[in-house]
Amino acid sequence: MNRSFRLLAPAFALAAFTVPLSAAEKGKPNVLLIVADDLGWGELGIQGFSKDIPTPHIDALAKGGVRFTSGYVSGPYCSPTRAGLLTGRYQQRFGHEFNPGPNPSPEAKFGLPLSEKTLADRLKPAGYATGWFGKSHLGNEPEFHPQKRGFDAFYGFLGGAHTYLAVEGGAARNSILRGTEPVKDIDYTTDAFAREAVAFLDQKRSEPWFVYLPFNAVHGPLEATEKYLARFKDIADPKRKKFAAMLSALDDAVGTVVGKVREIGQEENTLIFFISDNGGPTASITSGNGPLRGYKSQTWEGGVRVPWIVNWKGRIPAGKVDDRPVIQLDIFPTVLAAAGVEAPADGKIDGVNLLPYLTGEKAGAPHEALFWRFGPQIAVRKGDWKLVKAQGARTEKDGKEEPSTTEGAHLYHLTNDIGEQNNLADKEPEKVKELATAWDQWNRDNVPARWLPGKRAGARKSATESVTDTQSVASPKGPWKSGDVVEGTDAPNVANHGFTVSAEIEPFAANGVIVAQGGAANGYSLYLDEGKVTFALRAGGTLSSIVARESLPEGRHKVEAQISADGAVKLLVDGKLAGEGKAAALLKRQPREGLTVGSDGKGAVGEYKAPYQFSGKVENVSVQVLE
Repeated sequence: MNRSFRLLAPAFALAAFTVPLSAAEKGKPNVLLIVADDLGWGELGIQGFSKDIPTPHIDALAKGGVRFTSGYVSGPYCSPTRAGLLTGRYQQRFGHEFNPGPNPSPEAKFGLPLSEKTLADRLKPAGYATGWFGKSHLGNEPEFHPQKRGFDAFYGFLGGAHTYLAVEGGAARNSILRGTEPVKDIDYTTDAFAREAVAFLDQKRSEPWFVYLPFNAVHGPLEATEKYLARFKDIADPKRKKFAAMLSALDDAVGTVVGKVREIGQEENTLIFFISDNGGPTASITSGNGPLRGYKSQTWEGGVRVPWIVNWKGRIPAGKVDDRPVIQLDIFPTVLAAAGVEAPADGKIDGVNLLPYLTGEKAGAPHEALFWRFGPQIAVRKGDWKLVKAQGARTEKDGKEEPSTTEGAHLYHLTNDIGEQNNLADKEPEKVKELATAWDQWNRDNVPARWLPGKRAGARKSATESVTDTQSVASPKGPWKSGDVVEGTDAPNVANHGFTVSAEIEPFAANGVIVAQGGAANGYSLYLDEGKVTFALRAGGTLSSIVARESLPEGRHKVEAQISADGAVKLLVDGKLAGEGKAAALLKRQPREGLTVGSDGKGAVGEYKAPYQFSGKVENVSVQVLE
């Protein structure tokens, strides 16, 4: 391990740091909870890795408070970690393991279960004014709206992603809302969310408040105004330049809101948290994770370890760096303790009150272990040791939804190997057994996922079932997305023609069908096999398979297969040639089975077991027939 990567915390020798922390002793404290979107652990100036994007306002929060260098979230993806954040519980306890479906949701009941009480639900009866400004991603239906989940005010959007420059989010009904009403215009979402939070603080300055500020920055799409782009004229890479502008805008927004807290004289009475919802998807937006292995959507450190800062001027130490593992679930009980609100009597909260650890009253680790489950990916961290199954560290034979188990997991010593490069599972079998036992015991209290990515758990759609809620969902012309089906008679006429099939994908597993048309006797499919883009074509029962030379890098990509009239096949990834070959023949007859996106329906075209479900995002699928 490169020792320069270790961020060692000074010991909390804070016996003399004794300040009252109860709400009764100095009134109820305000709470400001700031969440960045897809911000990697390696970004921010204070983290010490990326040097090209100054973040003075966020850095100031760390310099005035405590920065946890082993700060985690309970999943590597957007919606699940937000569900855990607002409930203080591992989201696997109530089935919120994956993102809800696309917005608008094709299923009405995707969302944070109504059985769960949010942090706002707990604070509002204690006299708090509650405001939510930014992204939701916890359900699109009316019952999941923030103002039905304990929040007095809402300004933001309900879906998982949104353009920064317009009120519409690229999908029907995903508008920027004030309460439940769409706003007419917007300049830049990052600026707007900060302004709305500031206005709320002005209105509520005479009462205790809880502001939840989940920005959509720095999640894609990469969009910024000239004001922020002009700051980074020296960055040549256009993708990195836009990312830099977006992060700079986020930093300014944090400074704007914290500045208002200071202006209204509430800095010493405001508990502030800053975290990211998951690690950075470096390939798609350049959001870096420093020395950590992996990215968003993976249970490697790069997917679940995030910037993690807590600030409370005069109440907790300033400028401290703490390497003890904490998790976003801890924010819930920490806030309740600071506010003098009793924790739920049922004892189901998984988070830990961090206040005594922040002041030095307690010197040990807040948690004996931390746990993750994300489909077949799992992890447990106990002390310096981590047991993990993630992309590249597990076996996927069938590509279907695999069980979550510790079998075959890798073992790493994070203090000596923060980059998770040296698998010690064979050398430390007893440690593997210890961590596997702990994970199994934790997992016994979890429930199955209530839905799988893009669909409800257990649901299977054949090519003869209509899945469209509106005509545009799976129209014959496309483009299509995961879960769409086109009937055989309406599917592209590929018989005796060359054609091109393309898609935009963001996988979190190494196997699965992107798009398929036809079946085991006649048809084609574009899929991932051990991370490699593969095109299979069956003509009269004869199978031809063309495989990319290298595995697909993590992140979002455009993949394409081109088959010409002479049977020559080219595979492209992000516009670059990734593999080529020749099919034995073109399809001589039109496949009777229809087109399916994200699975292969009932009949397998390639050498895999149908439906060979794709785990991740599949969007903008198109098939162009060559005349």
